[in-house]
Amino acid sequence: MIPKIPEPENPDSYLIADVGRMTTTVVLLDVVGTSYRLIARATAPTTAVAPWSDVTTGVNQAIRHITRITGRKLVNERGYLIQPAQQNSAGIDHFGLVTSTGQPLRTLLVGLYEDVSLVSARKALGTIYYEEVETLSLSDARDEAEQVTAVIEARPDITFITGGTDGGAEARLVQLMEVVNLGLQVSNTPQRPQIIYAGNINLREPVRQLFSNKANVHVANNVRPTLDSEQLDDAARIVTDLYKELKTETLPGMQELLDWGSFPVQPTAHAFARISQYFAALQNQRILGVDLGSASVSIVLADPAGEQISIQSDLGMGRPIQNLLDKVTPETISRWVPTEVSATDTADFILNKSIHPQTIPMTEWELHLEQAAAREILRCALTKTAENWGWDFNGPQPTPPAFGLLLARGSLLANSPRSGQVMLMLLDALQPTGTFSVAIDQYGVLPMLGLLASHAPEAAVQVLEAGVLSDLGWVIAPAGKGQLGKTAVKVSIETTGMEGEVEFGKIEIFPIPPGQLVEITVEPVGKLDIGFGPGQGRQKMKIYGGIVGGLVIDARGRPLSLPGDAAERYNLMRKWLWDMGG
Repeated sequence: MIPKIPEPENPDSYLIADVGRMTTTVVLLDVVGTSYRLIARATAPTTAVAPWSDVTTGVNQAIRHITRITGRKLVNERGYLIQPAQQNSAGIDHFGLVTSTGQPLRTLLVGLYEDVSLVSARKALGTIYYEEVETLSLSDARDEAEQVTAVIEARPDITFITGGTDGGAEARLVQLMEVVNLGLQVSNTPQRPQIIYAGNINLREPVRQLFSNKANVHVANNVRPTLDSEQLDDAARIVTDLYKELKTETLPGMQELLDWGSFPVQPTAHAFARISQYFAALQNQRILGVDLGSASVSIVLADPAGEQISIQSDLGMGRPIQNLLDKVTPETISRWVPTEVSATDTADFILNKSIHPQTIPMTEWELHLEQAAAREILRCALTKTAENWGWDFNGPQPTPPAFGLLLARGSLLANSPRSGQVMLMLLDALQPTGTFSVAIDQYGVLPMLGLLASHAPEAAVQVLEAGVLSDLGWVIAPAGKGQLGKTAVKVSIETTGMEGEVEFGKIEIFPIPPGQLVEITVEPVGKLDIGFGPGQGRQKMKIYGGIVGGLVIDARGRPLSLPGDAAERYNLMRKWLWDMGG
C-alpha cells in the first residue's frame, strides 16, 4: 500500500506530456477536494516527422482534446500555453515533458576485449536509446584500411572509447584510437564528432590531444578500473546528456516545449525507472519494471537504494519488430499461438507490422500472433539484460532476481481485450519465480509521474493512490523440479475458507474479489521454492484480489516446457488461455 501524504497547502496544477515515437500522451493533474488526481488524459499522433515536422503540433492536439473534455482553457489564441494558472481556472502552473521520440544515438564502440571493457561500455550505453553501428576491438580481424573505412561508413553520433584497467596496458588502445582519428578526419559529417573516453586514466590527456582538433572530447571515469570492478554512473550521465543534446533538443518544434517546461526534460525510460524506484522505496521491496514500447523495450530493476535500467532500442512492437526475425525463428514465435500458423505467415505478419506499426489486430489470429511476438520480444530483451547484469540462467531462460511487484506498461498490454491474456503473456515471457503482485500502467502515466516525483512527490503519490494502475492480482510461481500430475502447492484462503491444491504443470486461479484483503497460507510440496526457501511456505500472508481473479498459482515449472507435437501444443495453449480467463 502507498502511505498517506498530507493534504497540499498551496496546490499547483501540472500538465505533463509523454512524446513517444508514434503516440503523444498528455495528462492534466490537479487537486480535487483534498488530494491530487488525474483529471484528464488525451492522446494524439506524434508529429515529429513529415508531413508535420513539428513535435509541438501533436502536443497541442492532445491539449485541445483535454480542453474539450474538461472545459478548461490551457492555451491562448496564439497557441501558447497559459502559465501560471489564472483565477478563472484557465491555464496551468507547471508543464513537464518526457520523451522517447528521438532516434537512437548511432554509436561507434571502441575497446580492447569483448568480455571485459566492451561489456561494461554496453551497460553504460544501455541506459539510453542507442544503436551500435560499428565496433573496433582486439578481436577485429580487419586490417587498418578496412577499419578506417568502417569508421567512415558508420557515421556515428558518438564514439565511445574504453579499455585498459587504470594504470594498465596502453599501446593497443592507442592504436585503435589512431584508427578512429583517421576515420573521423576523412569523414564529412555535418556535426562535430563527439568522443566519450572512459578507459585507462593514464590516457586521458593523450586522448584530448589526439582528438582536440576534430572532435568534442568528454572524459568519464574508467568503466572498468580493475578487472573485477565497474563504475558506470559517470559514463551513463555523459551519454544521457549527449542524447538530450543531440537527439531530444534538436527535434523540430522541441524548443517551444522546452520553453514551456518547469523541469528538465527526461527520457521516458529514465522517468519510468524513477517511478519504479519510488515505488520500491515506498513499499520497501524490489520491483521489476517492464516497458514494452513501440520503438524500444526497457527493463528496470529497482529497490529502495536505487535502480538499474536496460534499454533495448533494436526491439519494440513498432518498426523494430522486424529485428525479432534476426534473433529467433518464425517457428519460435508461432509456438505461442493456439492454432496452426505457418512460418511464412508468421514472418509476413512481423514484416507487415514493421511497415505499418500503427495497425491493430483485426482478427483473433492476428491478436494471437501479435501477443506471441510480444512474448518473444520481452524474452529477448530480458535475456540481453540478464547477460549484461550477470543474472543466473535456468537453461536458456534467464532467471530474474526475486521481486515483490511486477510493474508493466505498453499500449499492447494496456489495451489487450482481456486481463488474463496480459498476465499470461508476462508469465510466459519473463517466467519469474517466487511470490509477487502484478500491476499494469493502465493509462500510460507512470513515466510522467516519474518526472513529477522528483519535483512534487506528494502529487505523484496521491495520483498513484487514486488508482491509476490496474492491479491484476498476485502470483505464486514455484521454482524447482516437480512431477507432472503430483501436488506442487497447497493453498488455503482463510478469509473465505477456500482451500485447494495445484498440480505441477498447471496454472490455476483462486478467485478473490478485486481490492479485497485476504489472508492466505501457502505450502509448497517437496523442495519447490516459492520465494521463502525450498519447501518453505508462508502462513497468514496478506494479499489483495486483482482483476484477473485474485491469486494465480503458476506451477508449470521453470523453464516452461512446451510439447513438440503441434496438436498437443495447441491444446495446451488453449487450456492455459481458458484457465487464465483469456
